Amino acid sequence: MDAGNVASTVAESAHQAGSGLAEELKKIGKSAFSQLLGHSDNADLKHNDIKELAKADDKFSEVAVEEQKVKVKAIYEEYYLRKKKQEQMEEAREKQEEEAEKLEELNEVRVVASHRTTSPQIAKTRAEIGRNYGQE
Repeated sequence: MDAGNVASTVAESAHQAGSGLAEELKKIGKSAFSQLLGHSDNADLKHNDIKELAKADDKFSEVAVEEQKVKVKAIYEEYYLRKKKQEQMEEAREKQEEEAEKLEELNEVRVVASHRTTSPQIAKTRAEIGRNYGQE
C-alpha cells in the first residue's frame, strides 16, 4: 500500500466524520431554535385529526373494556362451576358417611340382639340348672 493512498483514505474518513458531526449539530440547533420560537418543522396535527384520533382511541378502549369484561365473566363462571362441583362432592361424601354410620349402627343392633336372644334349648338347660343347683 502506498503512503499517499493511506493518507488520503484517512483524510477522507476524517472529512466524513466531521461533516456528519456538523450535520448533527445543525439539526440540534434547528430543533432548539424552533422550540424557543414555538415553531416546528414537523407538521402539526390539526384539530380534526386530533378528534379523529380521540374517536379511534375511544372505540379501541370500548372494545378493550368489553373484552376484559368477557374475560372476567368467564373467570367468575369457571369459579362458580368449580365451587358448585366441590360442594356437590362434599355433600355426596357426607351422605356416604351418614349411610356408613347407619349401617354400622344397624350391625351393632343386630349383634346385640343376637346375643340377647337365646335358643330354647339353652333356656331349658338354664332352668334345669337352677332347679338342680342345690340338690347335689
